[in-house]
Amino acid sequence: MSKTISLTFENFATGTRHCVEGQEARTLLALYNAGAAGLTALEVSNWALRLSHYVYKLRALGLSIDMEREQHGGPIPGRHGRYFLRSGIRIINTGRAAA
Repeated sequence: MSKTISLTFENFATGTRHCVEGQEARTLLALYNAGAAGLTALEVSNWALRLSHYVYKLRALGLSIDMEREQHGGPIPGRHGRYFLRSGIRIINTGRAAA
């Protein structure tokens, strides 16, 4: 059996159900749990180095996910994106994907 996560959810806006696996499932669950605070790639950098790509794939399923730019300091100051799940969803099932 694989350690890959799977997640089944219902999109309230469309009434459709989808199953996602792997990084897309982890991203959706992280966005869902983050709520109004949203999340950045830095906050999930231990597993989501390509957060924008996972968001892109979730948007292709009809999910509304906004991104707002915000400033950050540190040794190399600049801007980064914070993502917010705007679609209302119901998580039906989470588990491990079959090998």
